[in-house]
Amino acid sequence: MRACDYNNARGVTSWNCGVGSFHPGNWIKFDNVNFSTGYNAFAVSYASSLQGSFDIRIGSPSGRIIGTVNYGPTGGWSSYQWNGTPNLDSSVRGVHDVYIVSTSGGANLGEFWFKNE
Repeated sequence: MRACDYNNARGVTSWNCGVGSFHPGNWIKFDNVNFSTGYNAFAVSYASSLQGSFDIRIGSPSGRIIGTVNYGPTGGWSSYQWNGTPNLDSSVRGVHDVYIVSTSGGANLGEFWFKNE
């Protein structure tokens, strides 16, 4: 999924298919994400001058947390790298609305992958 393909958002900006102003309390929503028979990992392309984290939630911005990504600085707001969590809740199956909710720091987001490792 590309970050700019979100269906709804709070507090973020979008440009060239990236998402910025991803600060605590801000979120992006993706409608009808198909988890099929479950995924156990999540990867994100991001850039940041800060350390931070965000939650992956289903149903609402305060819904069930299915994973958390903690990230470090990448060297700048345009220096993208991959990070993620190998601990995604693989019991989630079927189609759900997914919210990526910033909990600390700040980042620019590029792409996301739900996958199995």
